[in-house]
Amino acid sequence: MRLVDIGVAGNPFVSPGPIEAVLYLAVNNPNSYALTVAGVAYSATVGTRRVADGERTEEIRIEPSGETVVKVPVRLRTDVFADALREVLGARAVSYEFNGSVSVVAPVVGVVRVPFSRTGTIDPMDILRRKGIGFN
Repeated sequence: MRLVDIGVAGNPFVSPGPIEAVLYLAVNNPNSYALTVAGVAYSATVGTRRVADGERTEEIRIEPSGETVVKVPVRLRTDVFADALREVLGARAVSYEFNGSVSVVAPVVGVVRVPFSRTGTIDPMDILRRKGIGFN
């Protein structure tokens, strides 16, 4: 299991409500039988502030000998996210960390939690440029 991508919808600087993000998790099943993802638990930190945490309990079937990308909608707390951006905007770098686990239902052994983590740094100005919002 690996975190493939993180998508953010909207402009976090002007969004009136919670900011919607999506985690894309690639779940690999090397077995000759199907597995079921029973849930995904997650937490997200931007800068030094935890901006989201939760659990999604939608079941998804992972076919045998294959990989399935699981989309996990995440709702970021706007006020905390805005504080986190203000905290590091002067440095033009925002560190982030997404952690969690995927609960997989396996025959005989039951539910197995598989952890995932992704950390990195993003440039907020680059995000705005890609969304068509420019500054001189």
